[in-house]
Amino acid sequence: MATPRPATASTPASSSAAAPPLPHDSWDCMLPGPPSRSNFGSADLSSSGLIAFAAGSSISVVDSRSMQLVATVPMPPPTSSASSSFSAMASNSSSSSSSSSSLSPFVTSVRWTPLPLRRDLLSTEPSSSHLLLAAADRQGRIALLDLRLRVPVLWFESDPPRVSVQDLCWVQARPDSYLLAAISGPSSLSLYSTTTGRCVWKYDASPEFLTCIRRDPFDARHFCVIGLKGFLLSVKVLGETENDVVIKELQIRTDCAELVKLERDAANGGGSSSSSPASAVFPLYMAKFAFSPQWRHVLFVTFPKELVVFDLQYETVLFSTALPRGCGKFLDVLPDPNNGFLYCAHLDGKLSTWRRKE
Repeated sequence: MATPRPATASTPASSSAAAPPLPHDSWDCMLPGPPSRSNFGSADLSSSGLIAFAAGSSISVVDSRSMQLVATVPMPPPTSSASSSFSAMASNSSSSSSSSSSLSPFVTSVRWTPLPLRRDLLSTEPSSSHLLLAAADRQGRIALLDLRLRVPVLWFESDPPRVSVQDLCWVQARPDSYLLAAISGPSSLSLYSTTTGRCVWKYDASPEFLTCIRRDPFDARHFCVIGLKGFLLSVKVLGETENDVVIKELQIRTDCAELVKLERDAANGGGSSSSSPASAVFPLYMAKFAFSPQWRHVLFVTFPKELVVFDLQYETVLFSTALPRGCGKFLDVLPDPNNGFLYCAHLDGKLSTWRRKE
């Protein structure tokens, strides 16, 4: 693959603390607070053009066409019933009574449900399934939210419990059903059933720090997970049981000298818990990836100071380049679905655009 040419453009960046959630009767008039670093940059775009992003302990939904605010839904505050009953339907009255008892933790990941969703999950019209959203928070809670009712319709049984969730991803188990994959803590990967809310499969990648999970656009049963040190896990789901999951462990070679120093400083300082996810322990050290929408088996991976193009089929690096001059560390990567462009966000607020040479 020929060397892409970067072009940078400065963009403003800001962050501040988000407002606490309001009581249920104030949701309709609630304005969204700004996202903070504790939200892990979580956002997702639905097939119907709705952008959902985490802001403090709430989720804001914006119409991507008009850029109008559609809704702001607070994550329900922690209650004993929420932690013990993961499959019960929540009601408006119970959510209202519990909202004043405590504040919700920061939302860390949001993912729109895939279409079509199983018809028996809800008793309402199936055409409304585009308003269902999976959301997770710093206390390890994962909920399936109905944005019309503004309540959870399903609580997932977090495993391990009360451990912050790093990222979420929907993966197809059968033609008519999906599982929810989640990275919890530094190195735990779990698959959850949308029928029972229970964990059906679990993988421990210790001592790796898992940071990003994405589904294959060419195969909805396949997804990958990347770690800060270049550990790459390829997962194929063939059903809804533990024996139906096939994994392959790969490694992308990258310079980890800075990460080793950060790990040593974190251990000596004692400022982070052993159960904290990568984005909480190393907020300025990112590893992200995206599947190519045009070439099967190809991944675009960004480490803090390196951009890598990796081929899953041949298990090899096709191209790599160092950080562009004048740009801060890589923050995220996004390929253009219609053109041969690649967009990379940087920690200093810049955006670099890359293109493949003919």
